[in-house]
Amino acid sequence: MKFVNKNDIDLNSLSISPSEAVAKRREQMPPIFLDVRSTEDYKVVHMAGSTLIPFEFLEEHLYQLPPFAHIIVIGGENDEATLEAVTTLKDNGFNELSYIEGGVTKILEAIKADPSEVFLADLPKDQWSEKIEEALTNKVRPALASDGGGLKVLKIQDDKLYIQYEGACSGCSSSTAGTLRFIQSALRVALNHDIEVITS
Repeated sequence: MKFVNKNDIDLNSLSISPSEAVAKRREQMPPIFLDVRSTEDYKVVHMAGSTLIPFEFLEEHLYQLPPFAHIIVIGGENDEATLEAVTTLKDNGFNELSYIEGGVTKILEAIKADPSEVFLADLPKDQWSEKIEEALTNKVRPALASDGGGLKVLKIQDDKLYIQYEGACSGCSSSTAGTLRFIQSALRVALNHDIEVITS
């Protein structure tokens, strides 16, 4: 998918393939995957771990996006709103930008085709605890430990994970905000499942 825009045709150079996007998703500091489709379309199908801000509301919600983060925009297939979203971000000072060729359909196909990906919903419930602990050990605990913190799993109930912070994290004011978002996003990406993380 290549967009053409007379005012800013170099935006074509910001497109990345679905396989490139999957690789970036696994990075230690992954990009923000910004889904700019409608809320209704997002509810039907979306990539776990993506952030939804429908294009029509993007400009008024730019404050929700870290200004120096790499943002990868996800839209529909051949969706002009994708290009418009990238242009809006670019015009507002966001410089680390990409968009996925083929939109949400193609990134989901690439994830499904990758044998290393874990799909929690496809596993028996009695394996969930093991897979969640594995994701925490590989993706979350090292980051918390670098700041002198940690976490303990209290219980898993349906799609909810109840945790308790330990060490430095237990007294940190960011525990209810940035740290929680990080844990939830890391788990959703690692397990391809919309887990809700709740602190005790």
